[in-house]
Amino acid sequence: NNGGRGNSRGSQSGRPNNRNDRTSRFIPRDVSQLAWSVGVLQCDNYRLGDSLVELVGAISRRWIGLGVDKHWDAAQRPFENWQTADLVQLAVALSHGRIDDVGLLSEIYHEAFHIILMGDKAENVKGGSFRQNNGRHRRWQSWELSIMLWVQANLYLTSKQGSVFGVFSEAVPRTLLRRVQRQIDNGNEIASVDSIGIGAQEQANLAWSLTVLQEHFSEESKDLLRSIFRSASSSYRSGSFIRLENAHQLWQSYFLLEEECPDVVADVNKSFRDYLERTWNAEKSRQKISSARHRSLSQTLDLMGVAHYNEHHEDIDVAIILKTESSWTHTAERGDHEESHHKVAVEFDGPKHFTRMSNEKPRALGHTVLKYRILKKQGWAVVRVPYYEFDKIPFWASMERQRYLQRLLKTHDDIRFSEVDRSEYTP
Repeated sequence: NNGGRGNSRGSQSGRPNNRNDRTSRFIPRDVSQLAWSVGVLQCDNYRLGDSLVELVGAISRRWIGLGVDKHWDAAQRPFENWQTADLVQLAVALSHGRIDDVGLLSEIYHEAFHIILMGDKAENVKGGSFRQNNGRHRRWQSWELSIMLWVQANLYLTSKQGSVFGVFSEAVPRTLLRRVQRQIDNGNEIASVDSIGIGAQEQANLAWSLTVLQEHFSEESKDLLRSIFRSASSSYRSGSFIRLENAHQLWQSYFLLEEECPDVVADVNKSFRDYLERTWNAEKSRQKISSARHRSLSQTLDLMGVAHYNEHHEDIDVAIILKTESSWTHTAERGDHEESHHKVAVEFDGPKHFTRMSNEKPRALGHTVLKYRILKKQGWAVVRVPYYEFDKIPFWASMERQRYLQRLLKTHDDIRFSEVDRSEYTP
């Protein structure tokens, strides 16, 4: 007598008592679509955020986790039976939810890279008769690869989080260029990224993603970026409509490539460059509403006597301009930036600037990392105020908030709150 443990164990693990009974098994397409749907919905309804976290946790435990929840037929490659569309939907759901489940993401990208390798092997077999062990040949669509790279960039997954992320981001440009070259070899002399299914949205995603991940230095990435900007510039000259979101992505990439890889954008038409810059400046000059945390930060600086600008026109939360040679920011003044000795951009980073569900402290997302690189190129010293530090200080503890900013911003060497209460700081 086993006390009924056999039936109980099978139920807990999701393992059907009859291997031919598939009614209790989850189909990858259902799981990926459910995750994608909740991921999209929670973007407009934050109350669903926790539901997405729970759902992703269940998916992770079932497909890659250990213990009774692990899927009965999970192998060393837990996603080997998933189609590319399923992997894309699950990855996009994690990106929408800013979920930093590195274990799950690593397995997704390991499988994604495996499919690329198998595709290379199939192309090298004469007649293209190669099939994988399960008899199905999975192949990435070009636009799917652009989405996978965008997810990686949005979550800012680099080799620090796992070697597979560095390998995948290097493989994507190489794979796409090989497809373009194959069309040229087959007689299409005008083959380009457009001819392999990379439209305007995918082109902007690729340029932005490679720049965020700083994977734009390899020769394959440079060639791909040249092709992207050539295609986008040609579309602009022909009068084709360019979505503002795409124009913003292209400008951010161009702005950094102009200095870091000038040969990549050397042939970009000046009128197209000016158009990208105009659309970006118009976006950054829009009227902004400060968050409650931002207003609290500004009020604390006012108490400390630090002159500053709120919602600066360069999309900076709080700008501090030093006009004189000084190492203390309380000497900041208002005035013409050309007279300034030093410009300090104070960025308050709320929860939406970071990943969540991480075992370590939250990691800044790709768009936040890219913004800081752009500000630094513009001559700003960037100081970040993360919410998980600032929120630890009670709203009524104004002296503690002043002490925190005193050390973070080097505002004063000495702050006197009363005759007996003072805060001293030596950098």
